[in-house]
Amino acid sequence: MTNNFANPSYTITAGKTLSGVSPVERQIKVVCGRVWLTIAGDDSDFWLTADETVVIPAHRMVVLEADQQASMIELQTVTSPAAAYQSEFAVTNYLQKLTQKLNHVFA
Repeated sequence: MTNNFANPSYTITAGKTLSGVSPVERQIKVVCGRVWLTIAGDDSDFWLTADETVVIPAHRMVVLEADQQASMIELQTVTSPAAAYQSEFAVTNYLQKLTQKLNHVFA
């Protein structure tokens, strides 16, 4: 299924996917639930939970899958470098937290 992420929000049923290509850079925010996110051409995938955000690039296939419960996402157009920086910071923060958790589990 291809979707251009035209709506401001989507609810994804548990285990189902939402995919598409945005014509502009968009910020995805998880409102509730947990989603797996992959972006074509990126080496990393992301697990995002409530209140976490990530910026998806324009013109690249994006796939989101809801984990074990329905998840809701909101989309906003990135309008300024500050907004993009804030989302990049959120992803960096997420990766740091994930690294800490993994270090604790495997310590």
